[in-house]
Order: sequence, then C-alpha cells, then structure tokens
Amino acid sequence: MGNMAFNQQVQAFGALWHQLLMLDQKKDFQQKFPNFLKLTTNEISVINIVSENPDIILKSICEKLDLPKSTLTNTINRLEEKEYLFRTITKRDLRSYGLSLTQKGIQAQKEHIEYEKQVFGKILVTLEPGERTELLMLLKKITKNLVVE
Repeated sequence: MGNMAFNQQVQAFGALWHQLLMLDQKKDFQQKFPNFLKLTTNEISVINIVSENPDIILKSICEKLDLPKSTLTNTINRLEEKEYLFRTITKRDLRSYGLSLTQKGIQAQKEHIEYEKQVFGKILVTLEPGERTELLMLLKKITKNLVVE
C-alpha cells in the first residue's frame, strides 16, 4: 500500500475515532451520567477496581493499573475531595489503607456500567454477529501489539 493511501487511512481513522470519543459530550449523555462523565480515566479505573475488590490495598491497585504510587495517591486524593471514596484501614493489612466507595462513588460506577452498555451496545448492534466477532478479534490484536512511542 502506498504511503499516501496509508496516510489517508490514518486520517480517516482519526476522524472516526474522535467522533466516537465525542459521544460523551452529547447533552443527553451529560444528563444521564453526571457523576461518571466528570471523572478522568484513572479515576474511573480506581472506582471500578474498588467496586470489584472491596478489600483491595493501594499497592495492588498500583500493580493492576501500572501506575506510580504518586499518581495513584493524587488520583485517590481527588476522588476523596470529590466525595467518591474514602480511605479506610484495611483488615487485610493494618499498616495499609484500603478504599471504600461512597454513595456517589457507587452511583458513578453504576453510571459507568450503564454508559458502556449503551455506547458499546450501539456500536455492536450495527454489526452482524460475525462482524462483531471479527471486530473483537481485531481489537484484541491491536491491544496486544499497541505500543505508543
């Protein structure tokens, strides 16, 4: 494939990708998911992990997200300030802190799950079953081999 054709594909892919990313800017999405859409990717990830692993310690979250401790601490500080979660002494290791979601954090996680169902559902429903399988295989391949330089 020629360099010019590849560059055009990259440009077309970029335009489509940005359209997908802009979905959450729609007014109806802002109203349906007010707690979730105010969060950064790291904040959403922390809330998700805490909701699925209530007894998790900070060190485990760092490992799961592959984040430096300082970044995780800043993320947790912001989530605490925004009243999405609070630190607790964990029963698993009294020298370490655990995290618990507040009602607002629980609501944000529910919104996150519903948002993904709606958005990913709309994407997948446009495809035939075989196309869905192919899309998922391609995304796995891309994810496995993606290295951003």
